[in-house]
Amino acid sequence: MNPRLSRLALPALAAGTLLVAIFAVMVVRFRAELRAEIRQTIIDRDAAVLRPVALRQLAQREAALAGQPAGPADLLAAVLESAQQEGMLAMVIFDAQGRVLRVAPESLLFAELPLDDYLRLLKLEPISRYDPAFPLDRYFLGVGGTPEQRRTPVLEVLLPLHGRDATKILGFAQYYIDARPLAQELAAIDERVNRQTAATLGIGGLLIAAVVTAAYFGLRRAQRVIAERNERLIRANFELTLAAKASALGQLTSHLMHDLQGSVAGLRAVVAGRSAGGAAGSDWEAAAGYTERMQAMIQETVALLGDRTAQTTYELTGHELAEITRHRNAALAEKKGVVFTVEGGFDQNLDSHRGSLLCLITSNLVQNAIDATDAGRRVGVVFHNGGGTVKVTVADEGHGIPEDLREHLFEPGRSGRPGGSGLGLAISRLLARQIGATLALDATGPAGTSFSLTLPLGD
Repeated sequence: MNPRLSRLALPALAAGTLLVAIFAVMVVRFRAELRAEIRQTIIDRDAAVLRPVALRQLAQREAALAGQPAGPADLLAAVLESAQQEGMLAMVIFDAQGRVLRVAPESLLFAELPLDDYLRLLKLEPISRYDPAFPLDRYFLGVGGTPEQRRTPVLEVLLPLHGRDATKILGFAQYYIDARPLAQELAAIDERVNRQTAATLGIGGLLIAAVVTAAYFGLRRAQRVIAERNERLIRANFELTLAAKASALGQLTSHLMHDLQGSVAGLRAVVAGRSAGGAAGSDWEAAAGYTERMQAMIQETVALLGDRTAQTTYELTGHELAEITRHRNAALAEKKGVVFTVEGGFDQNLDSHRGSLLCLITSNLVQNAIDATDAGRRVGVVFHNGGGTVKVTVADEGHGIPEDLREHLFEPGRSGRPGGSGLGLAISRLLARQIGATLALDATGPAGTSFSLTLPLGD
């Protein structure tokens, strides 16, 4: 994994953890608010039920005592009838000043109306309080059993009481109600809220993880694309620089070749004369061969540069290109003792510029192959076309390209030969691109190496 890409993992993990933590805090807070609201609504439900019952009893007693002298105590006594309802533990009736009028049952030890509750009741606000562990032995006489049995859920309800005139408060009623059914209901609601909270946290966490993971891989992909584009830009800039240098080198070579042509021709004449006279034997013959090859190369380069400068064009067939390749490299192969073959060809014509560069690139590949091949082994060139392209394959039976050089094979300065400059393949690929061709390494290994040069045929 690219170290630059792997460094995204820690920020992504931190961002995901932070998002999950924020989401969890929000869900838990919402859960607490929702739970408190639901519990209070259920706790207030009994007060909402008891209040109209008590007011109806007051209205009925007030109607029954119509025309008879009756005080608030007589009217409030009717509310005590609700104390006989199922689940009612105790009931206290207070007058309008908060003093105790009646208590049922008599075993209730404490009956008082706190000031805060009294002020709220004066505003006609019912009060409901739920105690999950109400101490019965502290409020009722004669309560026995274990400490756990003496504590039970109890709902305390306080109601303001008035007659037909709602602005005139007659008194207050305090109820103590067995809240065990209410406790079971609240527990069921809590369990449901907890399940919903856990499900929300789980699903939300998974969604956040999925989004963060997708964002992480998206960032990795984007960074990889940026890195690849930067690498291509660097390579393109390098190739443009190399092309500029090659252009300048071509102009310099053009003048240099013209100057060298006469000197090399004279050198050849001198060496050939001395060789014919027998003055130096085989060494002079070898020198004569070298100068002849040098003169041929100079003439070829001058011709290529002259054609390009003068925009002179002619056509070459694939068979002619194959024959030129054979002619240029046969002597070098024979000297090295390498079996050199050129096969195939094609009938389509190539313009002189593309054909000459094709031969030049192929010859460079062949010379590299001959240098890498031991005597007695083979170097083969195959020309063939098909699918609108021309393909030239150069294969040798050398020892292969070292693995550490393969990735940088077409870069200048990388050579597998002692004393090599590494410019040959770099310039060959650059020349191939200038004519729209592709130069690639097909295979390499202990059995040999194969390069291919593919050129699309123009109309």
